[in-house]
This record gives sequence, C-alpha cells and structure tokens, in this order.
Amino acid sequence: MSQLFSPAQIQLFPECVQARVDETIAPNQPGRVYCQGSYWPAKLYRPECQVILQPSQSVFAVGLEGITLLIVPQ
Repeated sequence: MSQLFSPAQIQLFPECVQARVDETIAPNQPGRVYCQGSYWPAKLYRPECQVILQPSQSVFAVGLEGITLLIVPQ
C-alpha cells in the first residue's frame, strides 16, 4: 500500500523538447505549458532558479515528474 503514495520519480528526456508557457510558472508555483499538441502541468526543474515564466514565453521541457513536465527557461 505504501507504493501508492511514494513520490514520483524524475525521468529526464534524452533531448529537450520545446514548449510554451500557458499559465505563469515561478519558484514553488507550478503552472501549465503547451507541448507537442497538449497542455501539461509544469514546474521549474531547478526550484532554486529564481525566474518567473510568463504566458507565451518559450521554454524547454527536460523531463517528467509523474505527469508534470519539468521545464527550464530558453
């Protein structure tokens, strides 16, 4: 039963994937991006990164944590 509640593992992509911010993303504030034809929950890959990503800004998706895309500024 404890496996149901274990934290999601991070899976890094072999190559970065381009995405576009749909909802503002900031440190400790997830948002949403549009990537490869779908909208995805997204958060900063490095939480210590002190940037605020605004809608329409281009970013790179570098991996997944559960169903959340991990992104970095472009």
